[in-house]
Amino acid sequence: MIRYKAIVIFLTGLITLMMFHGAEALSQNIEEKPFDKIFDLIYNQKFGEAETELRTSEVVMEKWGYQLLLLDLHWWKAVTGNSEEDYQNLESVLNEYSARLNNSPDPDDLEELICSSYSLRLALVKNRIFAILANIYRINRIIGGYDTERLTSEQQDVFKIYTALFNIGKSRFLFTSPGLKAEGIKTLEDNLTSPNKQYQTISCYFLSKIYLDIDKLPSKAIIYCEKLCQLYPDNRIFAYNLDLSRRSIKE
Repeated sequence: MIRYKAIVIFLTGLITLMMFHGAEALSQNIEEKPFDKIFDLIYNQKFGEAETELRTSEVVMEKWGYQLLLLDLHWWKAVTGNSEEDYQNLESVLNEYSARLNNSPDPDDLEELICSSYSLRLALVKNRIFAILANIYRINRIIGGYDTERLTSEQQDVFKIYTALFNIGKSRFLFTSPGLKAEGIKTLEDNLTSPNKQYQTISCYFLSKIYLDIDKLPSKAIIYCEKLCQLYPDNRIFAYNLDLSRRSIKE
């Protein structure tokens, strides 16, 4: 169950990554600046400012790009604050989004992935087995029907990251070819030179988690933890991971 849960965490993270860059690519000319600004505010844990900017920018953003940032804002608030009220707020936003999609005659696959990804995260935190299985099934169904040819070149690059992390998970927890893991890590490392800050951030974050939590190599994890702290000096979770990697090296 622990191995299975770890793979699911990799999956949900990658879906989130794909949603961020899908939203940005589809509305680049209109919402790039507000999207970037709100992303930075969220990851610097300036949640009040992020909420204000998000509310102000709603009229100029694609609906699902707005919804993605709204969900991510409430996710990070819940994880950081770890209060029942924050988790209830997250669940309320998720329920409203899910209801809108369910009432739509032709819901967008990417929007369903956004909602299912965060629903799965919440279900894992709350240990809701039925919801975990239902969201896994829904996510696999949507991803299995993805036609990558209809994606933009940037979205295809993001899909490669999804594949890389999924292969890392399979290699580690299902004991498949170790070469898959090496290829996946190389893909993430290559993305660290991307001109897109969000692209770098997510790749850097997953590399830090792989080396800190999976491979138990804090001397490597610290490289990515330091970069994340440089990019987002006010993020307490990134700071905690950096401190943890430093203490693990000394032990």
